[in-house]
Amino acid sequence: MLSNTRPPKAARVSNENSLLRAFQARLEALRSESGLSRRAFADRLGIPRSSYFHLMSDAGNPSLDTVEFIAERVGVHPSALFPLPGECSSQGDEPIPPKG
Repeated sequence: MLSNTRPPKAARVSNENSLLRAFQARLEALRSESGLSRRAFADRLGIPRSSYFHLMSDAGNPSLDTVEFIAERVGVHPSALFPLPGECSSQGDEPIPPKG
């Protein structure tokens, strides 16, 4: 059951299994596979280098628009930037069962 209380952002972000950490790991893997430096990868994405470095920091909080934009630029479906169900679980979160 979902609760209305959430841990502070710092607690969520520091969790190694957070969705943000998974997103960052997938993005870094795509960058590494491309053989580009972080700066060159930011240029390929068409975003300012500072924005890329911000995304990869604890303060990163990409919007869905940003996720879709990045996915389009690297040629993957936006869901490819996130873990499969069961691969990532934040503190205290339980999977939401599918409807139907």
